[in-house]
Amino acid sequence: MKGPNVNIYKIQMAYFFREKSPIRTFGLISSLYAQLKDVFKTEPQSLPIPDEAPEDVPRCIWNDVNTSLTFNKVRLDFTFNIPSKFNWKQLLTEFNKKITVAIDEQEIIIDRVGLVSELMSADSLHELLKEYIQINKFNDAGEANISWLESIESYNVWTYFTINESKDINKIVFDINSLPECKLADQGTTGKEAMDKCAELLKGKMINVL
Repeated sequence: MKGPNVNIYKIQMAYFFREKSPIRTFGLISSLYAQLKDVFKTEPQSLPIPDEAPEDVPRCIWNDVNTSLTFNKVRLDFTFNIPSKFNWKQLLTEFNKKITVAIDEQEIIIDRVGLVSELMSADSLHELLKEYIQINKFNDAGEANISWLESIESYNVWTYFTINESKDINKIVFDINSLPECKLADQGTTGKEAMDKCAELLKGKMINVL
């Protein structure tokens, strides 16, 4: 099957901290600001959360037009849109380096990473898939969803197709995660290296989408 021509327009990077890591909110904000102040035109917002609050409650939110960052005591998420003139791999590599430098400065161990990318297809997914998949019924939202899972080394790669009934609004999502049972530090792998590996897997999936 000939794969569709695709373009990435949005990426989310997730860094999962080792359980019970000592997360110092203001220290991490300071390190992130030093690395990302030229990326954001806004200031990070520290939230007045008591220490006894659940670990997954956000401690910091930092939003801009094309970028957003949040972290709690469990994970850090960084999302960015990709203007058409920019190279997604170059942006991801630069952001990954800056974020992991900030996390390392705070002596926080990254146990796992995840990378979610959203893509648009320049080709009609209906035309590409109709020979192989019979779609007779769309849900209430006028969409049909197709997904499958691949395991590549110590990473899971989910592929999601969202096909809209109107044929004009179609989306492909790749969700790549290092396996929870394969702790990065136990393998001698840094968070930066693991995210770079996710990027390589994403690049391979873009070449061979189907």
